[in-house]
Amino acid sequence: MLGAGFRIRAATTADLSEVLETLAEASRWEVARGFPHPWPVPFPEDRVQLGLDRGEAYCVSDPAGRPAGTVTLQWEDLPFWGPRPADAGYVHRLAVRRAFAGHGLGSRILTWADGEVRARHRAFVRLDCLTSATRLHEFYRSNGFRRVGEVAVGGLDCTLFEKRLAPP
Repeated sequence: MLGAGFRIRAATTADLSEVLETLAEASRWEVARGFPHPWPVPFPEDRVQLGLDRGEAYCVSDPAGRPAGTVTLQWEDLPFWGPRPADAGYVHRLAVRRAFAGHGLGSRILTWADGEVRARHRAFVRLDCLTSATRLHEFYRSNGFRRVGEVAVGGLDCTLFEKRLAPP
């Protein structure tokens, strides 16, 4: 439960189109606002399928069961973070449908991720976003993350964010 009747559940292969459409909607919105490097539309299906196959992709629904968002929570992230001890969970592809934006759902999804990471006895939640995405930087900072570095991956400059979790 994410509060206010929103639910999060592991996505299955049957949810592939829902996850892809949620990511596409988020990207179209970013393009309309002049975001410099939005996610590709269509988002690479194989990358989403990999998250589904690994049990790392999640669907968020509203109280009526309508799609409201998606997130991927990985347990390692070699391309962005390199080899690390098993001390973190890595948030990727967090997207909230526009109909549900502006009401704190993204923050609630991040809080859910904190709980999942804590349940695995890991101390950090980590994520990356484009260095040019200053609006997202502020969102992550407002949710307790701090900037810890930068990395170039696939020709894109990304900023690394980390949040240390309080012990359970």
